[in-house]
Amino acid sequence: MSEDKSMMEKNMEMWERWTNSYMDTMARAMDKTMEQSAAFQKQVEKAAATAVDAQLGATLAAIKTLEKQMEMLSARIDELLKKRS
Repeated sequence: MSEDKSMMEKNMEMWERWTNSYMDTMARAMDKTMEQSAAFQKQVEKAAATAVDAQLGATLAAIKTLEKQMEMLSARIDELLKKRS
């Protein structure tokens, strides 16, 4: 009977060690996953910001080009109106 009790206690100890080890492993895995998720999110945000900045730069360049063309057209219209007068 004592031997059975001792065996049962050893089994319980082994089960507790295994459970604790499993829980620690799962907790570390979850922590690592969260760290990687945060790092990935930062990379995505950086890539998106870079893309938006590039697009904004291209848009501003296009607007400046259009602005110059409008100024040239306006000057040309003024010249034509002066010639008609």
